[in-house]
Amino acid sequence: MSLVEEQLAILRERAVTTSQKLVELSEMGRENDRWLEATRKTLQALLSAVDRGHATLIWSEQACGSFGAEMGALVWFDNSPEGERAVSIVRKLTGGGGAFSGAVSSQDMEQLFGRGAFTGSVSVSCIRKGDEVIGALTVGAVDAERYRQEESTVFLDYIAEVIGQLPACQ
Repeated sequence: MSLVEEQLAILRERAVTTSQKLVELSEMGRENDRWLEATRKTLQALLSAVDRGHATLIWSEQACGSFGAEMGALVWFDNSPEGERAVSIVRKLTGGGGAFSGAVSSQDMEQLFGRGAFTGSVSVSCIRKGDEVIGALTVGAVDAERYRQEESTVFLDYIAEVIGQLPACQ
């Protein structure tokens, strides 16, 4: 094989690799566009919230509808006895106030979403009012691999940040 033929083969191989990467990046861009649109719809819906209970209902609907999550919950850190265990789990997962994605136990799923008897995965982002953590947004799935540790929570973080600023959620 001549030098020209070898170089041509190498260039063809690189072109295939580059094409595959371009397809992958284009799909990631389309997925980010879908997440951005879901975020926009969710924020528009949350702007109509009249109180924390209404915001909780809106988030549950949006998490499952716009984002396609199997489960969604908004946990308020308001010292209510019924939410005490969920708050404890959120604090354990997020280290007290950050974000988390990954597999969790069936007990954690039960406390966060009211559905148990299965191990699953969650993505959690804390809601802040200034420096104080006042709640957490959660999405969950029965599939323990759906929300993985290496995944970003940027869209969830953004929604949580906005909720922390809404007058109805103070």
